[in-house]
Order: sequence, then structure tokens, then C-alpha cells
Amino acid sequence: MGRQYGAIVHGRRVDTDVASTVETRPIEGGPVVALVAVQGNLATPSLESVKGALARLARVTDGAAATLAAAAPPPPYAAGVAVVLLFDAVAHVAATGGARCYRERGGVLEQLAAGVHDAQPGDAFVAASHASLRVGHAFFTSASRAAADAEFRNDALDAALASALAPYPEFVAVAAARIS
Repeated sequence: MGRQYGAIVHGRRVDTDVASTVETRPIEGGPVVALVAVQGNLATPSLESVKGALARLARVTDGAAATLAAAAPPPPYAAGVAVVLLFDAVAHVAATGGARCYRERGGVLEQLAAGVHDAQPGDAFVAASHASLRVGHAFFTSASRAAADAEFRNDALDAALASALAPYPEFVAVAAARIS
């Protein structure tokens, strides 16, 4: 399966900070891709705590996403952490505080509960720092094309994410992946 990745911060900062990233690393059984979005007074250092926990991840288990989300410091430093781990043909999902994880399938955005979800071609997964994304309709409003020159690029979905977030007035960070 091919994949596109993107991470973006949208809006104007008013009070709390947000940060997001897409990370990949080899583990037992193959590579894992982590989509992470964080909000809080110290979002960037909190994101680094989650990335440190990802660096220590040896294999993906049912609770791996929750372990990564819990690696961030407590509120108000990290008031919300969303983690989606893409491994094989599944997505491991967890969120704390005000952060949320979503899947767009068949043009409909749905919020995901913590746990393991199947990942089918055409699906898009989103880790968002806030629970502000509107569910029930398409999130991605513009088409995106994968970069042909690199297997893993962090910017392939950035333009599509910027377009999708344009109607939102909230300051939000998202990390996303589309499976093709």
C-alpha cells in the first residue's frame, strides 16, 4: 500500500500552543508510522516527549498508542495528545484531553475511539490537537498526489490539509496519512 503524509499547524495562536508531526521508524515486523498532534502550554516539548517514547518502541501492541499519548507531561503542559500508529494494515489510536483521532472513509469523517481500527485503501487518518473537526462529511476538500521521488515524505498532504482546515477558525495542529 502506498501512503501520503502531512503535518500542519493552522490558525493564529491566541493562548495555548499546538504542534504536530509525522514520524517513521523501523520496529519488529516492519516500519511504523506515527501521526501525533499535541495542544498545551508546552506543546513542542510535550511532542518531543512523545517522540522519545516512539524511539523506544520495540513493537506495536494493542496499547502502544495509549502508551505514547501518556508519555507527554500532564495538563496544562500537554492538555491533549492524539496518536495514530499505522502498522501493517491497521491503525492503533489513542487520545488524551481535548485531542481527537479521525478516519475519513468514503468521503465521511468519523471520530475514532481508542483501540485498533482497520486501514483500507482510500482511508485517511488524522490526529488532531483539538476536538474541532466536523464529522459526518468529507474533510479533505482538495485532491493530493503522492511524491513520486520519495517513499516517505512529510509534506505530500500539506496542501490538502491547509485547504481542509481553511474554514476552521480554531488554532489546531493535525498530522495525517492517506492510504492508497
